[in-house]
Amino acid sequence: MTLKKDKQTIIMSIIAGLMSLLLVGSMFIQFRAVDKSEESNLESLRTDELKTQIASYKARYEETMEQYNTNQNTISEYATSIAENKESTDLLDKELNESNTLLGLTDVEGEGVIITLKDTDEACYAADDLLMLINELKYAGAEAISINDNRIINLTDIISINNSFIVVNSDARVSSPFVVKAIGDKDYLMSTLNLKNSGFVDLMRINNLEIEVESSDNVLIYKYSKEINAEVMKEVE
Repeated sequence: MTLKKDKQTIIMSIIAGLMSLLLVGSMFIQFRAVDKSEESNLESLRTDELKTQIASYKARYEETMEQYNTNQNTISEYATSIAENKESTDLLDKELNESNTLLGLTDVEGEGVIITLKDTDEACYAADDLLMLINELKYAGAEAISINDNRIINLTDIISINNSFIVVNSDARVSSPFVVKAIGDKDYLMSTLNLKNSGFVDLMRINNLEIEVESSDNVLIYKYSKEINAEVMKEVE
């Protein structure tokens, strides 16, 4: 009887041990499953956060690049505008300088001729003689002319006063010797003035007037010193 009870006790102990072992194994498996689940959730969470951050960085990068491109375009437009304005300004300055030069409002220099006219005991130069010379120089292509450093322009008047002196540009009195300077092709100017019998030089000498003509590579002519005012004429509307 006692042996039978001992046997049953042993069997129950074995069964209890097996049950305990199974319970512990089951709990271990559950713990492992929980750990893997938590690890998987954590990895998933980290992946989502990384995706969110990457998307945020990408959006900020695209926004920055868009602003950069906008700024570059603006800078390019400014540079183009500045270049165009500079070109326009340079063109206007060039046109203004050319206009001032043609009007006689700037000092100029270049090759040309210097003509010295002197009265003699037999004859004196008159305003008409100077006008003839000016016209002949213009005909020969003179680009700038002066008489005793008074710039000759389209509005210049040359008149004689009582056969005693000549007035140029309304109030500048000039007298012999008259030094007339002209800028232009010096060879052509010289040949025009020295035409045989019909050139200005021969005509003046025939009239017993003294004249000397020399060519030069550096003739300096000063600008017109007075204001140019249009008092009568006005622009047509």
